[in-house]
Amino acid sequence: MAVPGADVTARVEPAVLARALALYGADPASCRFLGGFESQVFEARGPGGALVLKLGDPEHRSPDAVEAECEWLEFLTARGVPSAPAIRAADGRYAALLGEPGAAVCARAYAKAPGAPLSAGDLTPGVATAWGRLLGRLHAATRAYVPPSSRRRHAWHEDGDFANARELLPEDEREPIGGRIERLVAELRALPTDPDAFGLVHTDAHFGNVLKDGDALTLIDFDDCAYEWFASDLGIVLFYAAIDPLGPGRPIELLRRFRDRFLDGYARENALSARWLAEIDRFMKLRELVLYTAIRRVGRREALDAWCRAYLERHGPRIIGDRPVWPEGG
Repeated sequence: MAVPGADVTARVEPAVLARALALYGADPASCRFLGGFESQVFEARGPGGALVLKLGDPEHRSPDAVEAECEWLEFLTARGVPSAPAIRAADGRYAALLGEPGAAVCARAYAKAPGAPLSAGDLTPGVATAWGRLLGRLHAATRAYVPPSSRRRHAWHEDGDFANARELLPEDEREPIGGRIERLVAELRALPTDPDAFGLVHTDAHFGNVLKDGDALTLIDFDDCAYEWFASDLGIVLFYAAIDPLGPGRPIELLRRFRDRFLDGYARENALSARWLAEIDRFMKLRELVLYTAIRRVGRREALDAWCRAYLERHGPRIIGDRPVWPEGG
């Protein structure tokens, strides 16, 4: 999973980047590096307008996994879910494996969506309702999704930050935090996977992956999409609305209004029973835990930024103390 705030400089061979740009018909002179975490992300001008090019580690997402993501994205786009469609390469595929063995990258490209990422200042009633409707439309559409090929996306618990949690944590956190992750994963895996509540979902619809252009919202970055419960997608949004590692915390009244408007917007597009809405708190806790593990993973290979350091400092004791993610009284 991606870690908010984590960023790197471009780490890709110029010849590989040139090949990737050529595959998608992009103009090399217009190419600029945007940043990245799990993937190196570039913007360039293509035949149909601006595009976003991603070059990622095939060990993280294989070409087949990317093809499966893009097939689903094509399905959602055709059904009117506001998203940035994937672009096929010159050979007709969505994904391409480029570079030498041991240093290869998996390339893919998407149309550049208009707008700017949401920020904490966008926690308004109108945005909350629109954000809920956006996820509601996605979930209503994905209920009918049948993969058109043998390629499949992974199930949520197969993600390495869940499966390898103990190994990624310092020794003194392996039981109080790693053990807690394992127990919660086991509890959730026992839940039913009815098609009206479980399917292929985004799993990372936080502020940075929702673009606002006027009153319109567009969902981007489907790299983490997986088979999971719809309520988990809702819990992830509410989790990121609630946390504030670098600040004093958001007022509970603001969070209540946001939550109510967000869930109201969702209900306008997709029906989810009270039984599943009651699970949102557990899914928020799941995101708190896995984000902690992901930041520990990143910290093994590079210096953490202020946001990540503050998250570990603030949420480690909260996790060990089993405190709820949503502020008490909310």
